[in-house]
Amino acid sequence: MTQDPNHAPEHHGLGPVRGGRLPVVVLAAVALVAAVAAWRAWTGTAGPEGDAPTASDTTVSLPEAAERQAGISTEVARRVTRSDRVEAPGVLTLDEKRTARLGSLVEGIVIRTMAEVGDRVRPGQVLAELHSHVVHDAWADYRKAVADRRRLESELAFATQAEERATRLLEAKAISRQELQRAEANRVDAEAYLDMARTEVRRAEEALEHYGVTNAEDPSGESGEYIPVRSPLNGVLLEKEITQGTAVTVGTPLFVVADLTELWAVAEIDETELPLVEAGRDVELRVAAYPGESFAGRITFVADTVNPKTRRVTVRCQVPNTDGRLKPEMYAALTLSAGEPREVLAVPSGAIQEIRGRPIVFVRTANGSFERRDVAVGAETEGWVELRSGVREGEAIATTGSFLLKSELLKGTMVEEE
Repeated sequence: MTQDPNHAPEHHGLGPVRGGRLPVVVLAAVALVAAVAAWRAWTGTAGPEGDAPTASDTTVSLPEAAERQAGISTEVARRVTRSDRVEAPGVLTLDEKRTARLGSLVEGIVIRTMAEVGDRVRPGQVLAELHSHVVHDAWADYRKAVADRRRLESELAFATQAEERATRLLEAKAISRQELQRAEANRVDAEAYLDMARTEVRRAEEALEHYGVTNAEDPSGESGEYIPVRSPLNGVLLEKEITQGTAVTVGTPLFVVADLTELWAVAEIDETELPLVEAGRDVELRVAAYPGESFAGRITFVADTVNPKTRRVTVRCQVPNTDGRLKPEMYAALTLSAGEPREVLAVPSGAIQEIRGRPIVFVRTANGSFERRDVAVGAETEGWVELRSGVREGEAIATTGSFLLKSELLKGTMVEEE
């Protein structure tokens, strides 16, 4: 395909245009060109005597019409209440206090599974059943302990009856006191042996309960052949490591269940910012999935050691997630509240210009000109920048058009140097 020599391909220098952004860029460029053209019209063309802008190394003066044509506006420096903030990147993780990682207690085989990843589970719900020889041994111990207890209960009953009969015979002077004492000793021995048997039954029951078998009153064990794997909490089944027929050993991972109504946000802050952060302070969190929204949290832990490689300190925050919109492993931008709220003097960020790397603003004076002021700036929050020095409360600061004032100031300085 050949090109028409009378129609060269267009190059607008903006790269690929996506989502219809080109019209916005073009309109902004047109507005800037119009403002600069108007400014040049006033600064570079003939007009009534005294109507052209003038500038020294600290002041810019221009007629009212030129100021209006250039679109210069002002904003009063005012006091606002804010807290110092520390910005830090972070990541959302599971709340380990609300997470259960279930492993096998025995060596055996998975008979069946009753839950899948993503299922909502409740405390005590059976997620899988295992078969193991261990449970049979535990049942055998339990059945023997129960049989011994029943035998000794019978022996105690016989010894008690023998003692009562001996008491009656002694009253009838048919036996000696020594025989009564022997009957009493037999009854005491029977009680002691029965207490030991009951302890052994309880030990066997606890062994079954350890494996999740709770039908301890079934001596046959027929209703408890398999070992259940139960969820210990309300939550979501996040991981499933087994299927039917999987052979497991002690400690084999089976499931991960987590309550996602609260998450942790883990971030690292520079060690120099450590004095500004402490447990109990509020956190504002933003994620890429929900632009323009923020989520509240609270600092619950500040690490006691510094990472020797990064010189940073780990901070952990608790983040409510009752609606489930936040997901573990999301990247997050954390704003940590540091210190008590305080009043600061602030101006719109558009008022700040730089000359030779130093921040300046233009303050309207009583005679209508604009005076350059060197300032010390602090943090920017929601489009307003803290001014720590150089400006007094209530002074009018140039915002829109301050760049044009800077240009005129620099032009006037160069003319003086020539």
